[in-house]
Amino acid sequence: MSKDLKELEGKIGYKFDDFTLFTKAMIHSSYANEKHLPYEKNNERLEFLGDAVLDLAVGDYLFRRFPEWPEGDLTRAKASVVCKPACAECAANFHVGDYMLLGRGEEMSGGRTRVSILGNAFESVIGAVYLDNGYEMAAKFILGHMQKFLDLVDPVSYTHLT
Repeated sequence: MSKDLKELEGKIGYKFDDFTLFTKAMIHSSYANEKHLPYEKNNERLEFLGDAVLDLAVGDYLFRRFPEWPEGDLTRAKASVVCKPACAECAANFHVGDYMLLGRGEEMSGGRTRVSILGNAFESVIGAVYLDNGYEMAAKFILGHMQKFLDLVDPVSYTHLT
C-alpha cells in the first residue's frame, strides 16, 4: 500500500477484527490483474456486497424517516443518496485513493481520484465492515459517513406533497 492501512483505519473510524478484509477492500482489480492474483483477491466481490448493504441501510433509514412517503418518492430519495458521486465523496473525505493498490495504467491515468474507483472502494469498505461485524455495525458506518447526503433529502421536493 502506498500508505499504512492502520492510518486509514483510524480515519474511517472503524477498527477491523479481521484486517485482511480491509486489505482486500483496498486492492483494485487492475492491481490484482497486473500481479496475477486470483480473482477473489481484489475488492470487486466486497464492492458487490457493500453496494447491497448500502442500499438496504439507506432504504431502511428513509423508510423510517418518512413513513408517509410512497414507494416512488422513497426510491428517488434513495437514488439521490446511493450514487457513485456520493460514495466517492465519502471515500475522498478519508483519502482512500492514497491507500489503494492500483495497476500502473490506473495509477498513470489518475485512478486515485476517479469517481468510479473511489465510489467502488467505499462500497468495498462497507462490504468489509459488514463481513467483519455484521449489518448493525455496517449500517452505523454508512449512516455516519453519509449523513450529509441523507440530510439533503428534502421532503418538499418529492411528489407526495404536491
